[in-house]
Amino acid sequence: MSLLGLFHFHTLTHPWVLLFVFAVLLLFAAECFTRAPGAITVSTGETLARIRADHRAWMRRVPPALRALGLILLLIALARPLQGLAVHKDEAEIIDIMLCVDVSMSMKATDIRGGGRVADRLDVTKQAIADFIQNRKNKPEERFGLDRIGLVLYAKYAWTKTPLTVDYGILEHDIANTRIDLGDTGKATAIGSALGLAVSKLRKSEAKAKVIILLTDGRNNFGELDPFTAAEIAQEYGIRVYTIAAGGSNDAILGNISGARQVPIDTETLERIATITDGRFFHATDYNSLESAYDEISELETTTVEIGDYYEYDETFAPWALTGGLLVLASIASRRMWFEPVP
Repeated sequence: MSLLGLFHFHTLTHPWVLLFVFAVLLLFAAECFTRAPGAITVSTGETLARIRADHRAWMRRVPPALRALGLILLLIALARPLQGLAVHKDEAEIIDIMLCVDVSMSMKATDIRGGGRVADRLDVTKQAIADFIQNRKNKPEERFGLDRIGLVLYAKYAWTKTPLTVDYGILEHDIANTRIDLGDTGKATAIGSALGLAVSKLRKSEAKAKVIILLTDGRNNFGELDPFTAAEIAQEYGIRVYTIAAGGSNDAILGNISGARQVPIDTETLERIATITDGRFFHATDYNSLESAYDEISELETTTVEIGDYYEYDETFAPWALTGGLLVLASIASRRMWFEPVP
């Protein structure tokens, strides 16, 4: 780059700073064209003419000129000149995923193993989701921070716990604080309602790959929207549903709750939901089964979505500030050396 190229810029971040240039010019004019302090009035015209004819008289204006020019360059530096400013679209290949987690009493059954211990169905579900997110944090190439994930919880009714987000910290917090509903609303399971709510969150998504992962013991017994109708609606919007039966057997015992009873897993319903939406059915006897579902999701077709803008530019204030400072110093030095008033 040439020397002149250092003083080239495309735009100023703070152009209003240049308004002070007028003040600098007024200061320069006042110093050059007003009567200098300590000037001597003489009555001899010949002497005055000889002084004014001195070829060095113009040099009296050199220090204020250097100072004015230096201050102007410093003002340009303060205006923050930029070079090569360009706006770029930040894009990413994303998948939108809604997790539907059953929190009804039936998820209290302790018939599956997770992390080397026997845990209830909800615990192993939470562990598998947490491990999946943590693995993405450890391996950024595994699409961490790109895919948007939301969380729907359901028992007798369905509600959105976490909207679609790339802030996995919020998602982890919400999952960790998910609890089984032990009240009256926990005595029913509305799979159709949960699917319908998840579909409503995904239907307007820009992502080509839209996925629902339904985690349940698979027995729908409440809600006006049946699971198969909800699955057909999902299919119309191009949403795949991956169903996961969280349970180690079909005759698990619901422990630690009064009136314990057998909790069968309705795998046929889950398989049919997955078939309608071109998804897949998994039987999760441990958290590795759930992770295998996410592995397949990672292979789905993605789509490019704009997630924001960013700017590229080079800061060019340095040469302006350096040159301006040198000119101000030169102004001071020249005045001290050649034009210092005699006491």
